[in-house]
Amino acid sequence: MSFDTLSTLTQLLSLDAIPGFEGPVADVMASQLSQHAMAVRRDVLGNVIARYGSQKPDALRVMVFAHMDEVGFMVRKIEANGFIRFERVGGPAQITMPGATVNLQGSKGSIPGCIGIKSYHFSKGDERAQSPSVDRLWIDIGAANRQDALDMGIQVGTPITLNNPPRRLGNDLICSKALDNRLGCTALLGLADRITGKELDIALFIVAAVQEEFNIRGILPAINSVRPDLTIGIDITPSCDTPDLADYADLVINQGPGITCLNYHGRGTLAGLITSPAVISWLETTAAKHQIPVQREVAPGVITESGYIQLQQEGILCAGLSIPCRYTHSPSEVASLRDLQHCIDLLAHLVLANAETFPLTAKALRSPL
Repeated sequence: MSFDTLSTLTQLLSLDAIPGFEGPVADVMASQLSQHAMAVRRDVLGNVIARYGSQKPDALRVMVFAHMDEVGFMVRKIEANGFIRFERVGGPAQITMPGATVNLQGSKGSIPGCIGIKSYHFSKGDERAQSPSVDRLWIDIGAANRQDALDMGIQVGTPITLNNPPRRLGNDLICSKALDNRLGCTALLGLADRITGKELDIALFIVAAVQEEFNIRGILPAINSVRPDLTIGIDITPSCDTPDLADYADLVINQGPGITCLNYHGRGTLAGLITSPAVISWLETTAAKHQIPVQREVAPGVITESGYIQLQQEGILCAGLSIPCRYTHSPSEVASLRDLQHCIDLLAHLVLANAETFPLTAKALRSPL
């Protein structure tokens, strides 16, 4: 049976997985990848690593990866009256928090809740127009008191996720929480399906990574294990076709995945990626050959694992493919199923090509003096 992109994405979106609690997504990824991979394993942090392709000792080693975790929260304190104080994990947009619905993954199962907001009728002045900081917010799970919340299976450290099941919009768009980065995870599974039964000239490692939204470095144990020559990261990037961003950049929804030219941490160049021109040319040439639409991306404020991966070993060539996404890190992210499919198509053509078509290999760059 052929790979069903929408069904796979919908299944992954139904799962809750903040950083450090990626287990539900990792279970699905490991199960799906193990159907045709030579080997699948999880490392200590929870990264899922699947191997395909050539087993020659000198084969070019290519890693394609995406992170499994989503932005969310964690219980910090349970008040005597049963209301929950919480802390952000990752970067959920604070302006969207008041009034949002959430799920708490308690020890006795998922508990629904909502983030409280001062009743509008009794709000005064700026309270009606300004979003309060996270330390002034709380979650209401309907608990009568602290003991009632504890009896429900909630305790300090309980993970919390945004609640917004996927909905189809017009023009092949989808709206949901956690499109960042279940889109990337779906692309990995789509790639695995496309290469099933085919000969690869490279050693391919598909990695579903942990804790990107927390410290951006959860993938590093997998890098140290695989020791890739080149990596391709799949993630989202802000789409600039909404009224507030239309004059900022050219990358938009439904025009294909973005090719990362530059990204970096928004509070200075703590880390980021300037993609090698040879890598960009390789991606664009392959896309043009197979008539796959792509866009170039320059995204200050966006940072992915590649900013750290490139500095490992003696240096690693990194490529980034970004799926345009509106309203990032909110409960209602919006992206295109067409862009997702184009991303899968491009990945398949890249990894099925002969090794000599890849850009300068790290093997050549690592030759001893």
